[in-house]
Amino acid sequence: MGKQQGNGIAGGLVWTFGERLSAQAVSTVVAMVLARLLAPSYYGLISIVTVFIDLCNIFVTSGLGTAVVRKPDADPLDFDTAFTLSLGLSAVLYGLLFAAAPVVAGFYGLPALSPVMRVLGLRLVIAAFNTIQRAGVQREMAFRRMFTGTLAGTLLSGGVGIAAALGGLGVWALVAQQLTNAAATTLVLYLIGSWRPRLRFCRGRARYILSFGSKVLAADLIINLERNIRSLAVGKVFGSADLAFYDQGGKYPSLLVDNVNSSINTVMLPAYSRVQRDREQLLAMLRNSVRMGMFLLGPMLIGFGAVAENFVLAILTEKWLPCVPFLQIFCLAYLTRPLETCCHKLLLAIGHGEVPLRVIAAVNLTGLASTLAAVFLFRSILLVALGNFLVTAVSLVGFMSASARYVGYRLGQQLEDVLRPLALAVAMGAAAWLAGRLPLAPLPLLAVQIAVGVAVYGLLAVLFARAQLAALLALVRRGGQKEGD
Repeated sequence: MGKQQGNGIAGGLVWTFGERLSAQAVSTVVAMVLARLLAPSYYGLISIVTVFIDLCNIFVTSGLGTAVVRKPDADPLDFDTAFTLSLGLSAVLYGLLFAAAPVVAGFYGLPALSPVMRVLGLRLVIAAFNTIQRAGVQREMAFRRMFTGTLAGTLLSGGVGIAAALGGLGVWALVAQQLTNAAATTLVLYLIGSWRPRLRFCRGRARYILSFGSKVLAADLIINLERNIRSLAVGKVFGSADLAFYDQGGKYPSLLVDNVNSSINTVMLPAYSRVQRDREQLLAMLRNSVRMGMFLLGPMLIGFGAVAENFVLAILTEKWLPCVPFLQIFCLAYLTRPLETCCHKLLLAIGHGEVPLRVIAAVNLTGLASTLAAVFLFRSILLVALGNFLVTAVSLVGFMSASARYVGYRLGQQLEDVLRPLALAVAMGAAAWLAGRLPLAPLPLLAVQIAVGVAVYGLLAVLFARAQLAALLALVRRGGQKEGD
């Protein structure tokens, strides 16, 4: 890899991680404040509405942006064609969502659901602009723009959400926060970005975009169908409050995964695509991505699981205590996500999009079966969460096998890249858990646990993971250089 490209990837990783970290830090603080101000039932209502919006959103966003990022000779006409497709789909789907809202509200016996769905559904139209703007930034590896846009939208929407909650608007505080975030991010990206949306359409370009994008769309649709059927079933059988506890338990581990895992893969997809014919270089990049993801994500998830109860008591208040077991389960279930998603992105980049589709189909059929059994046969929401371990096992087998076959990423190499940083994270988690036995109030005890975890992991990294630590520090230093746009 040439110096300029290497600096571009390093800068992209630093800026993308900075975008994720800053945005998620702000949104996490906002979420904590809102959780203290609002009732769990409001979150359950939003979760049900989000199921339908997210299903529609897949057709608007999934695959179209990825297709223009991957295309070697993409030009403005490709972006305009993708935008026209996305905007047309968003208008049609919003109309269907608007018409279906009263029916959904009647099914759940929640009259407030209908107006919330109709207003929050406007996210679909905004997404038609945002997804192609982000594809342009990702294509150019100009991640400073994405950093600025995301952070601005998160700050503004957080302020709007908290103000609305303090004003007694209830569930509409969550609606206002989400819509403001989407609109503000899109506006900032428009003002500072280079691409300007135009309603142009080329049939030949559309065929390529839809041909490649359909594989990504199918994979995302399968993933979201399983996830959303779970939310619908839990909400219907156990009620909106239990759904809120389940979702809240998965929310914070997901934020950690997004900070690290999504940041690496946002940058690595175009990087993989640029060297897709050099299998030796691809393998080296893949292993570095997995190691870095595990080195950063492992201690975050295990440490969070260790401090889960004190976190909920100190930050979210006692009314959210039922979400603790779900939070711990999700922390453990997401541990191997860097390996799974890095392999997924690489397979897409080298043109084997059908392979992840088959794996994801098997994963989500497993998840759907375990969910339906837990909800309707055993009537246990805890078993719904535990089913994520079975899902992770199927995903690991699928992506590990595919990576060994198509990339030469052998099983021994995969285990080495995952287990070494994981062992350090487990040792750190044990130290943080033991610190939690001290007779202190929840907030100071949480601070002590975090301090112990950081100190122990830092020491272990210096002693046993100097290569990963040095790579991380080098990445940060190189990221400060000018991006290789």
